[in-house]
Amino acid sequence: MANKAVFVDRDHTLIEDPGYINDPSIVKLLPGVELAIKSLRQAGYKVVVVTNQSGIARGLLTEELLETIHAEMRRQLSEKGAYLDGIYYCPYHPEGTVERYAIDSDLRKPKPGMLLKAAGELDIDLPESWMVGDGPRDIEAGQRAGCRTIRIRLRPGPSTAGEEDEDVQADFTVRNLVDAARIILRFPQRSAKAPGVETSSPADTSAGSLAAIEGQPAALPSEAPSSQALPPSAAGQPAPAGAATPGGAEKPGQAQEVDDSQVRLEILRHVRQMARAGGEEFNFLKMTAGIFQVLAFIGLLLVVYMAMTDQPTERAVLWALITLILQAIALTFFSIQRPK
Repeated sequence: MANKAVFVDRDHTLIEDPGYINDPSIVKLLPGVELAIKSLRQAGYKVVVVTNQSGIARGLLTEELLETIHAEMRRQLSEKGAYLDGIYYCPYHPEGTVERYAIDSDLRKPKPGMLLKAAGELDIDLPESWMVGDGPRDIEAGQRAGCRTIRIRLRPGPSTAGEEDEDVQADFTVRNLVDAARIILRFPQRSAKAPGVETSSPADTSAGSLAAIEGQPAALPSEAPSSQALPPSAAGQPAPAGAATPGGAEKPGQAQEVDDSQVRLEILRHVRQMARAGGEEFNFLKMTAGIFQVLAFIGLLLVVYMAMTDQPTERAVLWALITLILQAIALTFFSIQRPK
């Protein structure tokens, strides 16, 4: 039986993209990607990276350096219990300055060559698979390969210029890989079914995965040891141009338990990241403090009015005391709600 897979772009999907990455030390995972990968693999999906790397054709890095960068990305993922089943890259670009790579290759997205190559080598059922990426070329490649597609919509900025192509529409649009995993785990499969028979879906068969990604810790499956997660070049076997580096697949008997407490910490970190990105939520204590602050200001105005209109001193003193009390209450509530 063929495997199902989630193909993912690399930059802006798995890791931050400061430009052409040519130094392993600047590889930085995006928040929550390890949780999404673990949940998808628990649900039976292979997770395969497909990435255009025209920097090789432009002479900005070599294939050997790219392998080192990918090894560092795998290392960071494996430290958090997440493993990739393969990395496919295209080093070619027709406008490249390095002659051997300056060609128009079928591997380069939006062409589906990398997805088709992975499907043949990893026995992947493309109609049961997904393509997730931040650019229109990712979505078009997925569509041409026959996959469902999810677009990660980035905030507008210099790095996203030219990426808005409204003629290429994904099946879903989300904010990040975690949100994409939620959709995939809930979505029914395309497999044919007999009349009156319910088709199983990831949401039914992987309740543990969905619970974990929604913030409910669940036991995660055994993962391959880190030595299995390194690309062939890391073991002294350089990969050919444009070739796949599948590795890190699970093998029976090679188990590594993931601590539930670590999963909870990862989920909490992601939730905090999303809260910071989405802005500050409604705060009851702050609202109450604001109300008392307004009342204190009104009281102060009354005291000033009484002093200017020759009102009885006793009344002015009473309102001054009330104003001080209201101000003290407002400051107390402001102090309580202030984040530590």
